[in-house]
This record gives sequence, C-alpha cells and structure tokens, in this order.
Amino acid sequence: MNGKDILTTTSLTKPQFDESQQGCIDVFTDALEEAMKGRITSCAIVACMDDGIATVMAGKNGGALNIGCDDLKMKIHAAMFEDRNTVAARRKPSNILRVK
Repeated sequence: MNGKDILTTTSLTKPQFDESQQGCIDVFTDALEEAMKGRITSCAIVACMDDGIATVMAGKNGGALNIGCDDLKMKIHAAMFEDRNTVAARRKPSNILRVK
C-alpha cells in the first residue's frame, strides 16, 4: 500500500455534527479549558446517547454538585414545558464556565 491508498478523501473528512452535538462539544471544550486553568474543583456529566445514558462525577464538593443538579433539573423542566422565549428572557446567563 502506498500513502495515496491509505489517505482517502473520506479518511480526511471531519465528521458532520448536528446543532445539538456541536453544542455538547462546545460545552465540553469550555469546561475543559476552565478545568485546565484550575477553576473547576468538582463536576458532574450526564451524557445522553442513542442507546442510553451515562453519568460520572469527580471532585469533593458534593454540596455544590447537588445544588448544581437541582438548578439543571429546573432548566431541563423549563426547556421541556415552558415557552422557550419566556424562559430565555427570564434566565440570566450562567457565568460558571466563563469566570474572568
């Protein structure tokens, strides 16, 4: 085999992500940048996939994680059952990952 056979057009093409997938990538990228700066001391992840869910957590601040999970549950409920424009106008932007 030569390099031409190995490096086909399809092997060099980046996967195409839909809006939801790109949003997940952006959240993980922002969180990783903040963690690498030492600004995140605890975290929890809920990953929803086609074949199920996965959860994982790290860190020592269980109280803050619990409060964060409650906040997240309220945001999920609002996104599912309330008018999105009303929720977006009422919700102030989170600064957890964008601390300057």
